[in-house]
Amino acid sequence: MFQNLQPPVVDAIIALMAKVSADDRADKVDLSVGIYKDDKGQTPVMKAVSLAEDRLHATQETKKYVGMTGDAEFNKEMTKLMLGDEADLSLTGSAQAPGGSGALRLLSELVKTAKSNATMWLSDPTWPNHHSLLGTGVGLKIEIYPYFDYDTQNVRFDDMCAALEKAKKDDVVVLHGCCHNPTGRDMSVEQWDTLGKFLAERGLIPLIDFAYLGFGDGLEEDVKGMQALLKHIPTAMIAVSCSKNFGVYRDRVGCSIVVSDDAELAKTCQGHLGAIARRIYSMPPDHGAAVVRTIMQDAELKKIWKDELSEMRGRVNGLRKAFSDKLRELTGTNRWDFIANQRGMFTLLGLDDDQIAALRDDHAIYVVKGGRINVAGLQADKIEKLSKALVAVTS
Repeated sequence: MFQNLQPPVVDAIIALMAKVSADDRADKVDLSVGIYKDDKGQTPVMKAVSLAEDRLHATQETKKYVGMTGDAEFNKEMTKLMLGDEADLSLTGSAQAPGGSGALRLLSELVKTAKSNATMWLSDPTWPNHHSLLGTGVGLKIEIYPYFDYDTQNVRFDDMCAALEKAKKDDVVVLHGCCHNPTGRDMSVEQWDTLGKFLAERGLIPLIDFAYLGFGDGLEEDVKGMQALLKHIPTAMIAVSCSKNFGVYRDRVGCSIVVSDDAELAKTCQGHLGAIARRIYSMPPDHGAAVVRTIMQDAELKKIWKDELSEMRGRVNGLRKAFSDKLRELTGTNRWDFIANQRGMFTLLGLDDDQIAALRDDHAIYVVKGGRINVAGLQADKIEKLSKALVAVTS
């Protein structure tokens, strides 16, 4: 049977990782994969996570299953983190998931169960895996709405709304909660509010993907836009990842949340999330979610985590400014000032294939197609090398 299989198409970023690994140049700079690295190029375990793990190891008495929707206390903490401590949790349904990708898959399966002919509307550009996780992988139709202006480096908000005029009732509009991947350009709170009214008038359902909460302007600041939108929306979905903000990448920690104005509907949706999980992977893994729950429910650990996350965010935003300032110094123009004004791990430099190849071949610098770079993977002592190389290939 398996003799009939052809080799799969290799994911572009995974293929790029292999090239980076094979490059033996000592001064290579890898800005491809979306993980946080410190100034030594390492992705350390956060102190709060280590302390929580120590506590779990000392107190955990069983490894039994946690249930189809996972750790209920973890789900509650994630929902409060998104909606605020005063949120009415009876109007929400949630399920722990294997990472943010697992959360997206659960929600897309929920959409398919509820309305199999619904369309998923994705931004142009977006994270490439959105297409398979939310569309082709579950058999849902995908449509694209314009989001980013490559010339001005701003959100094409009017064009976005114009495109979504074509969406039908109960179609799903996928939004990046903060730190848009790959552009780093987010909507303003006012735009989120306007969009909420727009979606509500047309009966469209938002699915908000939060992969980088806390890496923009702060934990509370990063959810303000979504919360403004939700004031107008009767039903919404949220996918949460803890990979970046807790540094638990390999532990696969995520949460699917449904928000409704109807408590019974929210309860029904939670039941379906559990049933979907049962037929895909049965039960989610416990360890990472237990670590996050332990941190969120302990005042001391929570403060340590918030301080660590604030330091990481400050470092990334500082790298953005230093990179932008160096480019202004080298070029004498404001062409690259947008880098400092964007948020999150990524910036889209708008490079063509020849420029990307020149960075790789001539300067040992690796970036993703289109010129997406992971600013959070940059070290301060590499800024001058990167800046000079970028000027060289774009002049």
